[in-house]
Amino acid sequence: MSARAHRIWVPLAALLVLAAGVALWRMPELSAWGWYLRSGSPQMSDAALALGPPLAWFDDYYAVADLGAGAYAIGEPRYGQCNFSYLIVGEHRALLFDTGPGVRDISKVVQALTSLPVLVLPSHLHFDHVGNLARFGEVALPDLPALRRQVRQGRFVFGFYQHLGFVEGFHAPSVAVSQWLQPNQLIDLGGRELEMLSVPGHTPDSVVLYDALANRLYAGDFIYPSEIYAFLPGADLEAYARSAWRMARLLNENSTLYGAHGCDALPRVEVPALRRRDVEALAAALAAADSWSLADSRYGYPRELPVNERMRLLAKFPWMSR
Repeated sequence: MSARAHRIWVPLAALLVLAAGVALWRMPELSAWGWYLRSGSPQMSDAALALGPPLAWFDDYYAVADLGAGAYAIGEPRYGQCNFSYLIVGEHRALLFDTGPGVRDISKVVQALTSLPVLVLPSHLHFDHVGNLARFGEVALPDLPALRRQVRQGRFVFGFYQHLGFVEGFHAPSVAVSQWLQPNQLIDLGGRELEMLSVPGHTPDSVVLYDALANRLYAGDFIYPSEIYAFLPGADLEAYARSAWRMARLLNENSTLYGAHGCDALPRVEVPALRRRDVEALAAALAAADSWSLADSRYGYPRELPVNERMRLLAKFPWMSR
């Protein structure tokens, strides 16, 4: 080989080796996208659905349950991911936790349930939780430096991997943030206080709402009865486990958790309610997922680990959270 050819091929070979190493290192993530894209857009269902009490149809799409203590579950059982958002009403104002993917206008449901001013807070920023944000005048986000940096000309700009709406053809909304809420901040609705707690793991910016008076946790995608996603970009197994153990310590045996997805027993539709023991089971599964070896027979991607009879954990490899 000539000196000139050597000067060309050596850097090229080094570049190819580097690219191969990066591809091998990120192959699980590429596989995750393949899995996610192959799963396709959830189909809208017109099948006969049986609503468990206290759910009742609001129209031909939304189902609503009065949970008592001024709270309502707003479900979308005809949408493939079966989202549930929660409206908590105080004496002076109300808070809507999540808004669904935006297939239909959730503000009409909210207006039928309360005439009070409504503050909207998403549990995290995936597309199926923020689709109706722009329909509300008061939008809150967690006061995190990374989110603050995403404000451009007074509007919050969603990141590509933060929103993920391209998978199902949803476009990121354009919203102005009216309130930045500190982690552990109390939100006074008048006669009802909700504490916003940071629970990184599913995403870095995931939050839950704790109603100490009602002994309830509105959990978003932190926990729900179905497949728990801990493999998409931004997921962190170690942080997720810490969040789960922290929530388990906060709750007691009489606490009720309301998740953001249900329909795990179609055609019957139930409000996705869970207990502290479910959080403990999730924490244990996350701790198990944060270790891995070639001897582990569950190394397909996403890795599937049992949580309990109602949940499975879909997890990334531990090194991908670092």
